[in-house]
Amino acid sequence: MSNMTTSQGEVFVEQQGKGIPLVLVHADGSSGREFQPVMELLCQDHQVITVDLPGCGRSPRRAFSPAYYKENAKAIADVIKQTAHHASAWVLGNDGGAIAALWTSILYPENVLGVIADSFTEFLRPTDLQKLPSTSGEPDSELVSFLSEIHGEDWQIVIQELNRVLGNMAQQGRSLLDWRLAEVSCPVLVTGSRKDDFLESMAPRLLAIAEQIPKAELLLFPEGKHPSMWSQKERFWNHTLDFIHSVAFSSEQN
Repeated sequence: MSNMTTSQGEVFVEQQGKGIPLVLVHADGSSGREFQPVMELLCQDHQVITVDLPGCGRSPRRAFSPAYYKENAKAIADVIKQTAHHASAWVLGNDGGAIAALWTSILYPENVLGVIADSFTEFLRPTDLQKLPSTSGEPDSELVSFLSEIHGEDWQIVIQELNRVLGNMAQQGRSLLDWRLAEVSCPVLVTGSRKDDFLESMAPRLLAIAEQIPKAELLLFPEGKHPSMWSQKERFWNHTLDFIHSVAFSSEQN
């Protein structure tokens, strides 16, 4: 584990295991620590790389710009180039991490073998932000404990920046991927829960995304909350690893 220099400043990176490179990208407001429960499983067949995105977790603090997701993608690509075998990797993310993963495949297709994109949306609605952590009012002690663990005692800086930049995006109503999903050329597994309690109407929103990506498969769980990566943990990771390995096997045959 160490800080790594990228075009977006230093980011905190951890590497474990050997095999097909797999970069794990955390949700908005989280950090690479969220993947600790599955590291042992993933490291059996993968070189697993977790990154605390710029300004988050154990990475140095910074302001978030309107190009927040593109900048995250640039940092991810720089990490892949410095760590992954043959400078290419699978990129897996949930929530805003899924958006950053897709942006990485759009901007740096030569560095991305495939994408797993879980529980996210192309268009943010103001109602989508109602359950974001807040730095105002009476803080929830359990939430404060969680945020302090993943970011440190200055967690409020991260959450304030996140609320500001995502609030602006929701007001603008723009595609978080600039209507460029058709440019994603690698295999993509889009996943989510029909009963997502954070993003309303998850099924049609994910279907609209998957239909724009040439090589996308869509997996919707009938149960589970946000994100399905954790609420449907066993099923999600089994499907994810099967998808990666099936794509790798097909590539070897061709």
